[in-house]
Amino acid sequence: MLIAIAATITVVLVAGSLLAIHTQSTGYRSTTTAGYVALADRVGMASTATGAQLSTLIAGAPTLTNSAFPNTARGILQQGLDAAVEDTGVQARQALNLESPPPEGNLAPQFTRALELRASATQALRTTIDDLLGMAPLPVAGGPATATNATPATLISVPQAAQEMAAEGRTFEQSDAVFRSVRAAVIRLRTSAHLRRSVWVPAPADTAPLSGASLGATATALASSQPLDPFHHLVITAVGLDPAAVPSGGAGTVSTSCVAPVSTVPGATPAVVPPTSTLEALVSVTNCGNVPERGVTVSVTVAGADAPGTAPAPAGRRGGRVSAVVAIAPGASSAPDLGALPVASGHTYTLTVAVSLPPGQTDQRGTTQQFLVSITG
Repeated sequence: MLIAIAATITVVLVAGSLLAIHTQSTGYRSTTTAGYVALADRVGMASTATGAQLSTLIAGAPTLTNSAFPNTARGILQQGLDAAVEDTGVQARQALNLESPPPEGNLAPQFTRALELRASATQALRTTIDDLLGMAPLPVAGGPATATNATPATLISVPQAAQEMAAEGRTFEQSDAVFRSVRAAVIRLRTSAHLRRSVWVPAPADTAPLSGASLGATATALASSQPLDPFHHLVITAVGLDPAAVPSGGAGTVSTSCVAPVSTVPGATPAVVPPTSTLEALVSVTNCGNVPERGVTVSVTVAGADAPGTAPAPAGRRGGRVSAVVAIAPGASSAPDLGALPVASGHTYTLTVAVSLPPGQTDQRGTTQQFLVSITG
């Protein structure tokens, strides 16, 4: 009997203590939840803005136009996709960082899930469009250099892109549903803070640019848009000599641009370099097109060009050929290390720099550059 009475008293004391703790912690939990909702609302509004920007980009992408030079439509589309991927990734990380201390209910994990769904679907959408059109994310200014794969890209078909984009649109719709459930939970908790609506696929969903139905149809429009067609244009924009030419001879450098590029040919006056046993070309090749170029071969050939009747250069000092294979992103340049070729003092050589043309490039201006080089005896 005494044991039973003692146990009853113990239960009453423990229950009373728990009730007191719960009562005392109610204010803390309410404050924590309100603070979480206030911060989550900011992230949600940022996500809403990103969704609106991405919707506008996707809706207008098939009708983008090019400026006179260079072609800009693909760059605008790629830049917009890259920005959306970056922004949604930041927002998903912000949502995850807000989870501690945890608010009431299951708010934090569900809110984070909504933002992560948007981030993953946005990244997948960029990949699908890039694979459809043969594009690639732009280099990040100030970020680590990323090499462009030397293997030619394999494009996906329009039906495959349509299927993938429709699935990505359905994920956007799912993220909206998750966000609505979080907002409904916040309303039930009656916190002092409010979580505003965040919708990426507004009604009617069939006409919203980011819905599954609309994105699936957009694949065909993107593939048939002429301004988004790939444009291939490689140009040898600069060439110098090592050793450098002396002022008394012909020009020892070549410089041209993507606008009206020019290919040089040997002039009557050779570039004169000091006595040397090797000659190297310092070459810069620029991708003036709007697609990444992979497997680009840059070559330098040095061949004897002495006047008739001149004794030939010694064996092993008659030049030769060197080459390098590079990959160049749109708007970027590459300066491959081609190495030096053997020459002899007192002889004249023709130096030719050439770049291999990618399939689809018809404009050959600027794809070769030549010097007549005289080695001082």
